[in-house]
Formats: sequence, structure tokens, C-alpha cells
Amino acid sequence: MMVPKGGHARLQMTHVTCFDYSEPVILAHNEVRITPMQTGLQHVLDAQIHVTTNPSSSMPVIAVAHRDHFANIVHHFDIVTPHKQLEIISKASIETTHAICCGPETKFDSRPYQQHWAEFLAWSPGVPQLAEYSTVPTAHEIHMDMNESEFEAALVAVANYFFRTFRFDPDATHVYSSPTELFKQGGGVCQDMAHALIGVLRTAGIPARYVSGYIYDPDIDNEGSRLRGATASHAWVQAWHHQSGWIGIDPTNDKLVDWQYIRTAIGRDYFDVPPVRGLFRGNVEQKMRVSVHITRLD
Repeated sequence: MMVPKGGHARLQMTHVTCFDYSEPVILAHNEVRITPMQTGLQHVLDAQIHVTTNPSSSMPVIAVAHRDHFANIVHHFDIVTPHKQLEIISKASIETTHAICCGPETKFDSRPYQQHWAEFLAWSPGVPQLAEYSTVPTAHEIHMDMNESEFEAALVAVANYFFRTFRFDPDATHVYSSPTELFKQGGGVCQDMAHALIGVLRTAGIPARYVSGYIYDPDIDNEGSRLRGATASHAWVQAWHHQSGWIGIDPTNDKLVDWQYIRTAIGRDYFDVPPVRGLFRGNVEQKMRVSVHITRLD
């Protein structure tokens, strides 16, 4: 069922992350960013986090929430008892909007945008300064002097270049890869394409930020073509324009962000918003299993 422009859709998500250890570990400290946040484009109807261990802890594991620097919802929890398995389940129901932006998300700021959004213009650990950004042909065709429709068209053109030029290849890079690897290998995953696109936009003087979340795959319900990155956490980009505010663009799937996207976190790059981060005591081998399932409720 198609969603009209400006219309709404209700989605339900389940994200399961499971860590298996070869021997029991202790003193685990973790934080997760896998809870959808309220925005002008999505309304969170219900959200829950469940954490379990095997063997079960003598006391229930309680995940306590706080907000980070970017106002993302972060749950943190500690497990001091020995355990060989850790399972984190995030469930939520969300009403999304068929729109690419909702206008400015913050109160009016009289400072120039270069000051207001300085952290999204500066280089960061995941988006270092690289000469490769300037090799993208369409990178020279987008600038802040464009009007709203021109800017949107130029943004789509840049994302389309990434979609056509780089293959989706989970084996080409790893979580700590620099965007250099995407240009060198000719392929990567959503994280790599988002980082590289952010680099192109920042080179052009356009504030750009990394977005982590999920994407509904219409192929599941026979509503459309399969999308890449729908079976795990997904990443895309938001670019700022003085008329539109933050505009979402997904270079991995060659499309503007719409009702199919569920946002959980924003940051300068991936390293500000990893879905799961933590440490434990134990000299063991670790394996991680992740599954994400998004369904449409209406």
C-alpha cells in the first residue's frame, strides 16, 4: 500500500543482538543506541529494551537511559556476574512520515550556519580529510547558494554517483575502515558510503551528519523492490540547507529518505553512534549475531 506525500505509516521493529563467548566473562559494561527517537518525521508509539544473559544473572539486568551530546537515546547497563551469552532485544512501534525533511529542528540561531553547525563541517575520526572526495564528479555541482529544489536535485545526483560507482560488498571493508577503502576497493557497505558522502558534502562547505537506524524493506510485504541494508542496522546521511533544514539521503539505495526509514541516532560519523559498545573482563573468543526485522502495521 503506497503512502501519499505527507502521509504516515506505522512500522514495528525488532532488533536482536547476541554475543556468544567461548568462556564465561565478568564485569561487562555496555551502552546501546538502538531505540528510535522522537523527531518531526517520526513518532515513537512504544519502545522497550530487554537484556538477558546465560546463565541468567541472579538479579535482572536493568538498562538505564540517558541522552548523549547529540540528544540520542542511550541505554547503559552493567553485568558483574559470569555469563557465556548476552542478548539485547530492542522492540518499538513507530509512526513515520512520507517526507524528506521537517524544516529546522532547533530554535532560531542568529549565528552563521558555519558556527551553528561547526561540528558537522569539521573532519572527524570516521570522516578524515581526503583528496578522493574531490574526484566525485557531481561533488562540484552542489553548494549552499542553491535554492531548495536545486539543492535537493544536486544532493540526489551525488548520491546516485555513489550508487552507480560503488558495489554493495560487506567483504570489502570492516567497521574501522576509512572512506579511502571504499574508493580503493570499489565497494563497501552503508557505513562506508555514508562516510564518503559526508566527506564530499563537508568539502563543499555543507553541514552533513551521519544517521543510524533501520529501513523497512517493501519486498518483505511484496510492496516494492528489495533495499540494501534492511537486514541489519542501516546508515544514511543528512545534509543541511537553510530553507529545508536537514534533508535525508541514502547513497546505498539511491533515494531520498522517506517513510521507510527509522532513525535511532545522529552524529559526526559512525563512531559517535555505534549501535552497541562495551567491554568485559575475560580472555575469550567472541561471536556476534544480529538480526533486524521491520514490518508494517497498517
